[in-house]
Formats: sequence, C-alpha cells, structure tokens
Amino acid sequence: MTREEMIKKLMWNSGGTGFGPCERAGVMIWNDMKPKTPEEDWISVVAIQGDPDRYTDGELEKLVIFSEERTKRYDGLFRWRMGCNLIFIGKEFHWDGHAYWFRKRMTWKMGSMYSETLDEALEVFRRN
Repeated sequence: MTREEMIKKLMWNSGGTGFGPCERAGVMIWNDMKPKTPEEDWISVVAIQGDPDRYTDGELEKLVIFSEERTKRYDGLFRWRMGCNLIFIGKEFHWDGHAYWFRKRMTWKMGSMYSETLDEALEVFRRN
C-alpha cells in the first residue's frame, strides 16, 4: 500500500480531544451524534492527530492495521461509529525533538495519556 493510500484509510483529526472548558458539554453532544445516512458515518473509531507528514511510513502502516482492527471490533458490537468513545493517537515532540505518543479516548479526563513508543500506545487499547 502506498503512503497516500494509508493516509486516505485513516481518519484525521485537527480539532479537539475532549479537553478544555467546554469538555463536558462537548462529550454530551458527541455521545448523541448519529449519522443521517450510512455514507455520513465515520470511516473509523480511531482518529489520528495532526499532519500526516509527521508520521513515517512504518508508523502509518501500524496505525492503519490498528484502526482497521479496532473498527472491526467496534462494528461487531454497535450500529454506527459516529458518537463512539473515539480513540485519539498522535505523535508529538519534546522540545529536544524526541517523539512521544499521545493516546486517549474521548471520555478520558485523568491518568497517563502518553507513551514512549507507538507500540506501547496501541497496546493500551488492545488490552481492553
């Protein structure tokens, strides 16, 4: 699969992650979201944070596999994806350039939400 195909298979998020002053109202609205038609439903239950350019091809490949795996599991339990307890994954950088991984569900408000590696971040969700 090409880099462009992997990028297209992933759901990208440039908005919020459930933090901030409007977080409670946002989660309540989020929970009630439903697609009007099947075509309007989300392509995944995993949202990747930021610009695709910050991810390597190997990272994109792992994220595609994880996204498809989590979405298939979710689809076996629920009718639509929109309004789910979305998983956020994002590559961020320390001031010294060292990468670390943001990992969160929409409803998480406390606890550790960062991992040193992508594999560690994905494993957090595979345990549940």
